[in-house]
Amino acid sequence: MAIEKKRPRGLKGSAAQKAAKKTKTEETPESSVPENAQTVVLGKVVEEGDEVGEAAALYESAIEKMENSPSEARALLRGTIHESDRILRNWDATKTMPLEFYFTYGSALFELGRLTEDEEFDPYLEAAEERLEDGLAHYETLENKDDSTAMMNCIKVSLAKVWLSKAASEVDQGSDVIPELAKRALETLEEVVPLASLSNATKVELASIVQNHGDLYTEWDSRTKFTNWAEKLLEEVLADSPSHSKALSEIGLCKLSLANYWLDQVNEDNDDEEEEEEEKSERTEEENKAFEAFGESKKYLEKAHANLKMMEQLEPHHSTDLAEACLNQANLMLEEKERTDLYKQAIEYIREAKEVASKSDQDYELPDALESFLEEWEE
Repeated sequence: MAIEKKRPRGLKGSAAQKAAKKTKTEETPESSVPENAQTVVLGKVVEEGDEVGEAAALYESAIEKMENSPSEARALLRGTIHESDRILRNWDATKTMPLEFYFTYGSALFELGRLTEDEEFDPYLEAAEERLEDGLAHYETLENKDDSTAMMNCIKVSLAKVWLSKAASEVDQGSDVIPELAKRALETLEEVVPLASLSNATKVELASIVQNHGDLYTEWDSRTKFTNWAEKLLEEVLADSPSHSKALSEIGLCKLSLANYWLDQVNEDNDDEEEEEEEKSERTEEENKAFEAFGESKKYLEKAHANLKMMEQLEPHHSTDLAEACLNQANLMLEEKERTDLYKQAIEYIREAKEVASKSDQDYELPDALESFLEEWEE
């Protein structure tokens, strides 16, 4: 390959584009509620006849499937909602509905909306918000609130997720104005997350949602209100579990998004001055910040990649995230040899992504910019 090939500029794939979208999942054939749903429930500790507990167990099973088996998670979430509908229709009005019911019902609606890409998200958000707010209203009627405080905090966390998702549609491109709903969501999370007994997996998912919302803003102050909070929560997870692959991956994406932010601040005139770019002996302040952030991103993504590869849980996007970081950092490298070495690393990760997808029979397509770079490299 001729080293003089034009550098790919402004590559922004995973971190920059996911902010304005619902969670992406690999589409696989949809199934109905699995026949072994009752078996799944029985795998949890549920008292006999506890219908609310059974619905909650279905929801917990769905969350466990979210990362690696989204189609199974969708089926279990639909089963959770179906059971919750049935419980609500048949509930004895003289008995008090457990708070767990509202949390389970509302959270399942929210998560199913995020996973169902061929349907509008808004109806799921509205239904989830209604059920969760019903739960808070129910909490206020309880005589003994102390026993239900933990579940109330969980409801508030889920409600904050809904508010952030609804607020996303109110963010104007290029504006630094934070919608009131997003402010309320972040204030709620700041209040209840330290009090809630959240699992590390829940914290990572929550941090990802908050980070994605922050990515919607172009102004530094607005953006960092959310991204700093998300990064801090991820650091708490890593302090407790240093090898947590999902947390390592998410904080790597946080750094990747930050690097892309600084790239956006670089004078766009440089894009058309290739000869001057080749002769540069130093980076601008913004380029230095981007360069450092790409390096930090690689550090975390490489750790996640190594863990996942060892556990045979590597997905194509884990490799393409790293390829993106390598490629963009290479564009900012002043020394030709180091730049070429990073390009070679990017190529290895791109090829690995294609291989992983092929072995798992996934209908996976590389991001256009990575596909173009691979084609140029192989010419």
